[in-house]
Amino acid sequence: MTRHTDRPDGGPRTGRTRTPRPSGRTLLHRCLHVPDFTPALTPVEEHGAILVKREDAWSYRGASGAKARALLTAARDSAGILSVGARISPQLERAALTAHALAIPARLHTGAGADTAETALATAAGARLIRHTPARLSVLRARYRADAQRHAAHGWACIPYGMNHPTYLAQVAEQAAQLPLRPRRIVLPVGSGMTLAAVLRGLDEAADPTPVLGIRVGSDPRPALDRHAPPGWERRVEFRTPPRAYEAPAHKPDPHAPLAALHALLDPHYEAKTLPYLQPGDLLWTVGTRSSALTEHAAQHLPRLPS
Repeated sequence: MTRHTDRPDGGPRTGRTRTPRPSGRTLLHRCLHVPDFTPALTPVEEHGAILVKREDAWSYRGASGAKARALLTAARDSAGILSVGARISPQLERAALTAHALAIPARLHTGAGADTAETALATAAGARLIRHTPARLSVLRARYRADAQRHAAHGWACIPYGMNHPTYLAQVAEQAAQLPLRPRRIVLPVGSGMTLAAVLRGLDEAADPTPVLGIRVGSDPRPALDRHAPPGWERRVEFRTPPRAYEAPAHKPDPHAPLAALHALLDPHYEAKTLPYLQPGDLLWTVGTRSSALTEHAAQHLPRLPS
């Protein structure tokens, strides 16, 4: 089989065997059949000796996860959604699905190149993709900022790269401040650092001293943490870097490994890479699997609100 590559900036991807992916329409159909699940506090589940904070389970009209929840809140009553991400960024599809749920337009800045599952789903959901060359993240972010200056004045919700948005910080902090029990550690994937910063805010608000293990799956999160996390955050956070780079999905775990049954629900580029680091008593903080990776089987096993 042919091997292709795709870096987070939209370039080619290495070490990954390409299998035929569903069309954007098929992916959209799959997302729209995920049942709505919109609790004020997302559940904490026990999976053997591991706890799981199911932020990934929040779903509304096809848009799933904590970041979709923040997008929906920020964009409600807006004229449209403007956002930015690499061609393999789940932020593209989350913004597009949120706009689809709210029946408003979406403009998404991304890199030029072949379609990915994420761009195909975003297009199928009705988003307009604005593609740039070169496809470096610095270029995409600059083009987004210029566009945001124009559209913010006309009532558009402008969502920066990495969900660097006050609504996301506030909502995740609220979840962290109301954990129903105190785990041994909180373990979470760390990309831009925004989720980690929000979790730390919530723990600080609740005077909860639980240590945090961050599994790095992106660039250096320290600048975002210095801006958004409570002072002294580095004293309670330990980082580990998995051997597989962001663009390479996690290996499927041994079927007897902790959380192996949940692997289908974990984003292969984010949460799934935390599995080798989990120990008894830990709490895995999920953010949300990319909808384009959500299988029909996995969708059927998302929590549902009681009828």
